[in-house]
Amino acid sequence: MRLRLVLENKAAITIPWDYRTALTAAVYETLAAADPEYSHWLHRQGFQQRQGHRTFRLFVYSDFMPVHYEVVPKGLANVQWLGWHLSSPDKRFVEKFIDGLKRKGMMLSLFGNFLEVLDVAVVDVPSISGNSGFHTISPIVVAKGSMSNSRHPVYLRPDDPEFVDALERNLIAKWEAFHQKVWNGGEFGIRVWAPKSKLVPVFNICVRAWHLRLQMWGSDELICFAYDAGLGIKNSQGFGMIEPGG
Repeated sequence: MRLRLVLENKAAITIPWDYRTALTAAVYETLAAADPEYSHWLHRQGFQQRQGHRTFRLFVYSDFMPVHYEVVPKGLANVQWLGWHLSSPDKRFVEKFIDGLKRKGMMLSLFGNFLEVLDVAVVDVPSISGNSGFHTISPIVVAKGSMSNSRHPVYLRPDDPEFVDALERNLIAKWEAFHQKVWNGGEFGIRVWAPKSKLVPVFNICVRAWHLRLQMWGSDELICFAYDAGLGIKNSQGFGMIEPGG
C-alpha cells in the first residue's frame, strides 16, 4: 500500500542534504503515536527471513518533491510545499501511520519545524503486467558484503554484472521474510538503464545510489511487491522507491 502526502511549512525553510536521517526518525515517531509496540518491533526486529536469517523493515519512501526550491550549500532553500510518497507491503504500517498522523494533529516534526500534512491519500495499486517499466523516485542502493559489519561497503554500479543479480536476490529475500515461506514463483528478471549517480548523506555516512529506469518481467506478484517494498537495500532510509513508467 502506498500513501501520497502533501506537506506545508508556514514559512519557507531549508531542507538539509541529509534530510533522510530526520525523516526516517519521524516515520517511527509517527507509528509510535499510534502503536508504540509496533513501532519498536519494526525498528528493533522487523521481518526476518526464515532461511537466510536476514531482517528487513519493509517500508520505503520517496525523495522529497518540493514545489519550489533553490540549491544552496546546505541543501534545498526556500521550500514551503512538498510532495512525498511512503509505501509498505504491510497493511498495518499504512493504517498505523495514518492513525499516528491524526494523533499528532497532522504534523511532522522535522528540522526544528512542524510541517503540516495538508493531504494524505492512499494510492491505488497501478495496473502492473508481467513486463512493466518503472523509474526511481528515490535512488537505488546495491552493495557487496554485510552492511552491518562494515561502514565502508562496496557499492555496486549498474554496469556491474552483479548489480541486477543482487537486486533480484534481495527482492526475493524480502518477499520470503514478509510471507515466511520460500519463493517458488518461477521466472523473474530485471533490466536497468539510464543510470544517474547520486551521493546521499544519511546517518553520518555517504551512500552511493542511482536514479535509473528499469523493466521487470515474470511474476506479477513479485513486481507488485517491489512497488510496495522498494528495490535494493536501505529502503527504510529512503532508497529504492519506484514508480510505473519507463
